[in-house]
Amino acid sequence: MDTRWTLDGHSDGLWMTPLMIYLSLLARRVALQLDQAKRSEANSDAYLKKLVEIHRELFQKLNKERTRRAGHVWVCCELLRAYFTLGQVSQCSFLLTAVTQSLNKDGFNPTDLPKAICVTFYYYWGKHCVFDHNLRDADEKLSWAFDNCPEKSKSNRRKILLYLVPCKLRLGVLPTQALLQKYDLDVFIDIVKAIREGNVELFTKKMEESAADFIKMGTYLLMMKLKFMVMRNLCKGVHHEVRLRLGENAKHQLDLAPFEHVFNWQDGCDADETACALSNLIHLGAVKGYLSHERRKMVFAKDLPFPPPSKWRV
Repeated sequence: MDTRWTLDGHSDGLWMTPLMIYLSLLARRVALQLDQAKRSEANSDAYLKKLVEIHRELFQKLNKERTRRAGHVWVCCELLRAYFTLGQVSQCSFLLTAVTQSLNKDGFNPTDLPKAICVTFYYYWGKHCVFDHNLRDADEKLSWAFDNCPEKSKSNRRKILLYLVPCKLRLGVLPTQALLQKYDLDVFIDIVKAIREGNVELFTKKMEESAADFIKMGTYLLMMKLKFMVMRNLCKGVHHEVRLRLGENAKHQLDLAPFEHVFNWQDGCDADETACALSNLIHLGAVKGYLSHERRKMVFAKDLPFPPPSKWRV
């Protein structure tokens, strides 16, 4: 691609952006096809890596041109896409830092860019935040990308949801079954059900079945952290049931025996493992209270013993 098309002259280069997007898309497809043909060889990503070199050079040139923001951000999107494909996620931080510094220097808002560019940029930015365990920023970026992605682009909206749903789940927002079915996200249906019911057995079973898919997407560790939500809801269910049975005699100090029984039934935990699981929930901020080992009691806070997941230590 001749960089002079977007660098020369005094216009903002926006008129060339659609053609630039088309050419970069074509170049990427050709590189992937050539690499696929050489998949059995040692250096099977040679063409994509060469395309990355070209994009990096163009990215550096456009970074100095404040008036060519659309092209600059799109090249950033292409590099981010390539780095994720190559498994070089660590390279994304440099790109995002360079773009945000460049845009913020003049008080420019990325959402002022054409939607096709901005949605793509926010998707990869949010995806990187997921890999970087920055869930709140990931939720913000991916939510914006989903809200602004055209309804007719079902496949693109599904790609966004594959990362947005795990973020929402960890922050305590459970998607509806209708939404998951609409975008063919059956992999999350039983996991959401397990979280809602506090069903550790169902959660463990479904995570084992879908482990390969989550590992491929890079969300496996995030999904495994949802087990704390399942166990918190299980603990909350036991707490509610025990206090309901005690009626007026209910106190905030409850025997450990019911928790040990239910945790053993759901997750095969013995007494020590149950105590460890409850301690982890307390440390995480999922449960407010403390364990009294001498009295074999679980002492819950009188005020909000089960804080919402958004208040936990991420």
